Amino acid sequence: MPEKSYKYAAGSRGLLYPFVEISKCIDCKLCDSACPIENKIESKMFDRKAYVLRAKDVEIVSTSTSGGFVTPLGVWILNQGGVICGATYNEEYKVIHKISRGAEEFRGSKYVQSDLGDCFSEIKKHLMQETKVCFIGTPCQVYGLKSYLRKEYDNLVTVDFVCHGTPSPKLWKKYLDEQKDKYHSEIDDIVFRNKTYGYHSGTMRIRFKNQFVYYGSARVDPMLKSFFAEISSRPSCYQCHFKLVERCSDFTIYDCWHANNLVEGLVDDDKGFTNLIVQSSKGERILDRIADRYELYATNLEKAIELDGTMICHSAEPHPRRDEYYLNLDKETLRAHIQKFVPIKIRDYLIEKSKGIFYRMGVYKFLKNKK
Repeated sequence: MPEKSYKYAAGSRGLLYPFVEISKCIDCKLCDSACPIENKIESKMFDRKAYVLRAKDVEIVSTSTSGGFVTPLGVWILNQGGVICGATYNEEYKVIHKISRGAEEFRGSKYVQSDLGDCFSEIKKHLMQETKVCFIGTPCQVYGLKSYLRKEYDNLVTVDFVCHGTPSPKLWKKYLDEQKDKYHSEIDDIVFRNKTYGYHSGTMRIRFKNQFVYYGSARVDPMLKSFFAEISSRPSCYQCHFKLVERCSDFTIYDCWHANNLVEGLVDDDKGFTNLIVQSSKGERILDRIADRYELYATNLEKAIELDGTMICHSAEPHPRRDEYYLNLDKETLRAHIQKFVPIKIRDYLIEKSKGIFYRMGVYKFLKNKK
């Protein structure tokens, strides 16, 4: 079947789908045996533990989406001669997975379907050479990697993050092209959830090479608005097969919005914490070795899921007009297009502008706490 290969091609709406090159197919069925949906990996029996944490390094926390779990883990892997594979940007700011001997580029969320390229085969080469590998990705990507490998490797460390969905790379490119046209400059840096007004008010930040810096929250930014309105993700994301507490990864991470409710006496200073589930004995051993790099607090797993982990077991509900959204996307600007589906209102722009004014006046944090 064309859906069951490792080679990728752009689907009809700019989403990535696997396909078979018929001319090269020898009907070996390996693609069937490596499909994580058709060959479910059973999670191992393990007494899973939950933590609230953040990195002790202030710079890591300030430039991470939440508490900065991945960077200290990545540095530990690199210090042992290992490599990291995670989502980053290429020169055109396309979201891709790549293998690297650096940790910083994998910091921060990227709300776009990433192109895995040939990462799985390259990871296997590293593993067979006994190189330690840390793979970071969505649950389906972690399951996909393990199905592809077909055996456990002690030198493979896997981290999945609780996923909301994966919008189309085509949508992301259109968004970036329009931003570059509007601000008459190429892009120098992108952060999907910058802590402009604190962790609880993340904003898209784009720094351009002409020194202009754009900020926009999900209230007014068309890319974030599309994502959080559940209108732009891959169809399979709305019926995800990997929505389970027990996963085949070593670690599961997700946002921590209720740190002060999960850890008695802990003050939420709006700098960001991460919820962590340790999924394996390997993960438990590793966390024990790197625990001194974090502020680390044990918490109740069920309570953490109840307060912050709705998306662990539940797929996003698609917007009722989701199937229409990608139609005619090329015929008008993204900002004009989104007005037909999830309109950005004048009130939204006024609230967004007032946030900046109140923040500069030093009263924004006070107003947030009054909500």
